[in-house]
Amino acid sequence: MRTIDRVTGSLALLLLSAAAGGCKEDDPNVDSYVDGWSKTVCDAVIECNCDYPGGAQVEHCLSQLSVGAKTQAELLDVDGLTFDGACAQRQIDEIDRIGCGVFEPDPDAECEAPCKPWYGPMHAGGTCTNVNGYDNCNQGLVCDNGVCVHPCAEPDLPQRGEACSTQFGCDEGLWCDAVSTPLLPVCADLPAIGEPCLPPELGFACGEDLICDMVTDPGSPLCAALPGLDEECPVGACAEDLYCDSSEAPAVCTMLPALGELCPLGICASPNLCDSGLCVEPPPQVCGYYGGVPEGLGDGDGDGSGGESDITTTITAGESSGDETGFPATGTTGPDTGEFGSCCVANGTPGCDDIEVYTCVCESDSSCCADPWGETCVDAIELYGCGVC
Repeated sequence: MRTIDRVTGSLALLLLSAAAGGCKEDDPNVDSYVDGWSKTVCDAVIECNCDYPGGAQVEHCLSQLSVGAKTQAELLDVDGLTFDGACAQRQIDEIDRIGCGVFEPDPDAECEAPCKPWYGPMHAGGTCTNVNGYDNCNQGLVCDNGVCVHPCAEPDLPQRGEACSTQFGCDEGLWCDAVSTPLLPVCADLPAIGEPCLPPELGFACGEDLICDMVTDPGSPLCAALPGLDEECPVGACAEDLYCDSSEAPAVCTMLPALGELCPLGICASPNLCDSGLCVEPPPQVCGYYGGVPEGLGDGDGDGSGGESDITTTITAGESSGDETGFPATGTTGPDTGEFGSCCVANGTPGCDDIEVYTCVCESDSSCCADPWGETCVDAIELYGCGVC
């Protein structure tokens, strides 16, 4: 069983790479990375017709993003992180590849170590922390519960029939059986269909893709297959790609609503979102990198032509009220300003002020890419290892 199921950390969904190679001569330096990243994002923002309260302007977007990214880079350099031009270029290429779509992780994909534009000095097993949106672990490592680890490393746990510790368990699909042989527990297969579920202290566990049926005979719960399409789901679980529709009596397993279908229970088939009871396409992921022109200060048409505006001049001159990372001031913005609030607060804006944390969370919860940044998104920061609040 893997200790970590997904690559986490700074820009996780954009930085996957099987090898974390060093920079080559044709890889970007910090300045060209900042310019290239900002231009790639802003070009996509305009091409994808991202909708913001005050519209979008190319010059404003370039100014806002490049100032923030440059300041962040300077802070990361001072804090001892090292720039990797090859991984930085992969990040830019991935943004360009996704275009106006959204990232959809492949559940069957092989685990890959992160390729981080900025990495720290801490080796595997070292104590780690968040540094201005990145962890300070070495290249290819992630920060998991304050420790640098290899995200794809798998422990050599005991196999079927081998002695085991109930505290640390066995390999995937097995459990440490201290019931049959309490003096010398050994690894055994999890219960199959028709077999008694594991005891309550072990969570009534069953084999993979099985459930513990505690409804048919509560006194002797047995393992059962997950119910399929149009089958009753008394315990609320269904087979893959189905959900238990409790609006029926009795509840039955139903296909997840597709694009354009009603979603009375608020859920849709990925990557679609439920909006006002209807499944709709999620907005382009790239839209979350930029907050748009503050409402009332743009040219009014929101067509991206922008040109030279007063707000662009103000931000270029460094007179905006951003924090030390170059992002908008945290905790002081609202949904009508076109700027982002703090990632650590349910701020009511369609994103948050730390782009690395934002994109990491969106990998696991696509609703955080489109809906206002709420408590679920805040909780997901530490849940998925995207940072610390």
